[in-house]
Amino acid sequence: MKTLLRALLIALLATPAVGLMACATTSQFEELEYADQAEYLYRQGERSMERRDFLQAMSRFNTIRNEYAYSRWAPLANLRIADAYYEQDMYASAVQQYRAFMQLYPRHEKVEYAHWQVARAFYSQMPSEFFILPPSYERDLSSTHDAVRELRIFLRRFENSEYSDEAIQKLRRALRTLADHEFYVATYYLDRDNPRATANRLTYLLRNYSGLGLDPEALFLLGKAYLQLDDADRARTAWLDLVETYPDHPRSAEVQPHVQ
Repeated sequence: MKTLLRALLIALLATPAVGLMACATTSQFEELEYADQAEYLYRQGERSMERRDFLQAMSRFNTIRNEYAYSRWAPLANLRIADAYYEQDMYASAVQQYRAFMQLYPRHEKVEYAHWQVARAFYSQMPSEFFILPPSYERDLSSTHDAVRELRIFLRRFENSEYSDEAIQKLRRALRTLADHEFYVATYYLDRDNPRATANRLTYLLRNYSGLGLDPEALFLLGKAYLQLDDADRARTAWLDLVETYPDHPRSAEVQPHVQ
């Protein structure tokens, strides 16, 4: 009888009007086994998530978390609460919930997913490229630094993850934003006759953000900065690196006479 009741209640989730009181009677729900009640509530929460009714979904998942803490659905309910926050762009709350899930269930099969969602949440808080706003590299980049940190942590822990390719792409974009910022500041200093600050910024860029597409321009400006500092040897070294590493780049043709 209980198996039949369970099947009936789960089947009701396929109907448009779903709610606990939409069952034949509340008593039928109460006659279910503990685990079956938790499963039914979880499936209700999933249906609410599909409808993007996050308030109702979180209510169902919280009920499971509080009243069915020893069922196998409790860890998943905790995770889906985090997902509900994430879907509402409430990233700080999402990160808190994902981390709570990882702490409570460190050996759960969904720990990798939770780590990935933490990294995605930080990445989603990076400055966006919206045409009426200044470029992202001209704004506060603390969230970009956070995204780089979390993406690197994820890739170290889950090198062969199904999310690795996307994580690498996101990490590269975040690093390029930081590199763009360093280049922007370097040109700012150069335009204001501060070649030493320019050289320091460009050296930092080439040391920490090499291979992201800015190296030729950075080497070119670094040579110019050293010339303004009357350091011809370092200028020649920078331009020689440019010519040898990027022989087909237009900047290489410009500096070619200075390195022969």
